[in-house]
Amino acid sequence: MMNLILVKRFFPVLLFFLIPTLLSGETFSLELDVEYGFSSILSHEIQSGTDDDKGDVFDYLSSGNQDKLFPFARYQIDVEVLDTHHIVFLYQPLLLETEALIEEDFRYDEVDFTTADGTVELIYSFDFWRFSYLYDLIEGPGFFLSPGVSLQIRNVSISFISTDGSKSSLSNGVGPVPVLKLRTGYEWEEGFFLLFDGDAFYASNKFINGAGYSFTGYIYDLAFKAGYEARGDFSPHVGVRFLGGGADGTTDEGEYTYNDLHTFSVTVGMTWRI
Repeated sequence: MMNLILVKRFFPVLLFFLIPTLLSGETFSLELDVEYGFSSILSHEIQSGTDDDKGDVFDYLSSGNQDKLFPFARYQIDVEVLDTHHIVFLYQPLLLETEALIEEDFRYDEVDFTTADGTVELIYSFDFWRFSYLYDLIEGPGFFLSPGVSLQIRNVSISFISTDGSKSSLSNGVGPVPVLKLRTGYEWEEGFFLLFDGDAFYASNKFINGAGYSFTGYIYDLAFKAGYEARGDFSPHVGVRFLGGGADGTTDEGEYTYNDLHTFSVTVGMTWRI
């Protein structure tokens, strides 16, 4: 219920900026951007249970075989209207799937996984969609600055399953998160450019985080890119990205969750201007 209330709070503000632009009848331009690369997990911990039985903190790096590289993909559409307004639609899958030998007993989500179980299959999926509005506050020559806001829709699925299937913990969740956004950079006349594109959010108040209870939650998505505007409306680019987030809190029903993830990605991409 609180997630629906959050959407109702966010969209009227976004539409306030967009409707006059969309009704103006002016032409618009479109950019399609794709990125591929690899991600490294810098740190990743999780804990789940109840307020009286929180269980153990599980370290995915030291105990879950996440100390390797994972494929990275990201897809984005940027619609520019009236030369200064941007509506951005983004989709990024995030799937971390491993299998690990249980070398030490641990308790997760009121389930005891022991060395006698052998191995455990681990799936951590955190796909998300993000809808953003940006306004070109400063436009060249060279330097540009565009602040804005985003609404991120997270789609979370977490599972712990013993290889023989006798023990398991499965959890899923969908919810919106409001985010602040900033895009800035510099373009040279020769076509080279540097770009920073970032989204971030932190809240510990249930009015902001969209849940029916207070908990600490945050996300960040920070990209640094370098590229070249080639002829034919194509712009190849390379970059690095820091993506992560976490949550820590107990619901009114006494369900406790702690989650903390930090990743680093190296990417290559291409932008097509239509």
